[in-house]
Amino acid sequence: MIPIEKLKDYAKKLEFTMEESEYTTLQSEFEILLKQVDKISEIEGLKDYEPMSFPFKLESSYLREDVVDDEISTSDALFNAKDKMCDRVKVPKVVE
Repeated sequence: MIPIEKLKDYAKKLEFTMEESEYTTLQSEFEILLKQVDKISEIEGLKDYEPMSFPFKLESSYLREDVVDDEISTSDALFNAKDKMCDRVKVPKVVE
């Protein structure tokens, strides 16, 4: 069982606001969810399979090798930039 204190900590980190009574409901819902997830381990032969990235095999699911092609100079890359600082594009601050 997940302690309510842990749920409160998660809610705080995720910036959720919850009523005290909602934590009890959430705790019981998590119990149901965890029991359902535990049932997956009861599937026969599950250990015979490797974990998958996709639910089915894709021929294009591999990553290609990086190939260096034409390169441009830093000055060319920054030519149309509105604001520049120390050979980088200067952007407005997004995090306070």
